[in-house]
Amino acid sequence: MHRMKMGRRGLLKISVMGALLALLVGGCVWADLGSAGAGAGSAEGILLFGVGMHIEPMGARVSEVALAAGTKQAPIDPRRADYRDPPYFAQHVRNLLTLASVLERHGGRMTVQAQSPFTVVAAETGNRVLSDLETRGHEIALHFHEDAHLGGDPDRLPVSVWSEVMTEEIGYIHDAGVRGPIRYWSGGNLFVGILDAASAAGLEVNSDWKNPSTQTTPPALLGVHPWRPAGGTDGTDLTRFAAHDPSGRIVFLPNGAVESDEWARKREIVDAGGEAAWLDVLKKGFLESLTRTSGDRVSAFHITLHPEEFARGPAGPYALIDRFLTEVVDPLVAAGRVKWATHSQVAEAYLDWEAAHPGVDPRGGEGGT
Repeated sequence: MHRMKMGRRGLLKISVMGALLALLVGGCVWADLGSAGAGAGSAEGILLFGVGMHIEPMGARVSEVALAAGTKQAPIDPRRADYRDPPYFAQHVRNLLTLASVLERHGGRMTVQAQSPFTVVAAETGNRVLSDLETRGHEIALHFHEDAHLGGDPDRLPVSVWSEVMTEEIGYIHDAGVRGPIRYWSGGNLFVGILDAASAAGLEVNSDWKNPSTQTTPPALLGVHPWRPAGGTDGTDLTRFAAHDPSGRIVFLPNGAVESDEWARKREIVDAGGEAAWLDVLKKGFLESLTRTSGDRVSAFHITLHPEEFARGPAGPYALIDRFLTEVVDPLVAAGRVKWATHSQVAEAYLDWEAAHPGVDPRGGEGGT
């Protein structure tokens, strides 16, 4: 596999190199990376803001590694979408590039979380979408649907199998042309050993925790201040995951000041009011998170999208997102209250804060069980 390892300062160097490359190919450096953690030093506090993109495992097959460990491939529904369908894959590529352009016009970059079969199809067809986005300064990361890659009842598999399959998925991202290290992942939320498995695969940053069965996030895992979980969770016992361990190997980014059941109500909200209604929910979480920023700690919030969301509408692809950024985010950026950051840049800001504040509770009493 093509996985790379480097220290925490290496991430900042990669980010700076990406920004300089963006200057050469795109005409502007999109962020002041040297002050990405400025929210931890200002009186009012700065909210680090980003956009995450989840690419789902449409048409996935269980890894041979997991099959060899005794799991089974679930029956494949031929009616479901599959990235091996060229028009479907091409449409999502266009959506990713269109959204990237919208965000870039506002000075932002997203964290694209990819997995197979999207990554495999990109590699096999020579499609450079992920490497092109990386060149433009977007972060490329891993979105890991354990049931798709590990089969039925994946929580019974050992940490070593999880780690090997996560490493395999990271390898597919590099096969698709991505050159930098993969630092961030989302997924595997109900596996107690997920932090160990991810760390063994070279991953360092996690977020987007929700129970896949209930589509909810417990209040103990919500907030705006990152921390280092002391251990994993099965979704019921949150004690270790919600507790900060200064020696923990993973930096966790909470989902922001949002309601714990918002994702569970997403379909209901969209059915009743369209995607504009869902964007109102995200806007509410963003503005509430802004009120919870702290001048003595790193504060962050991100919204999570999927390739097919907000891509259609009478005003054009991502017009709702463009309007939200224009009317809500841009003025706050101009006022110095909000700063764009990818997920790993938020983690880097936290690491800088942590080094300057040894022994200080990074959550300041926020969260907890």
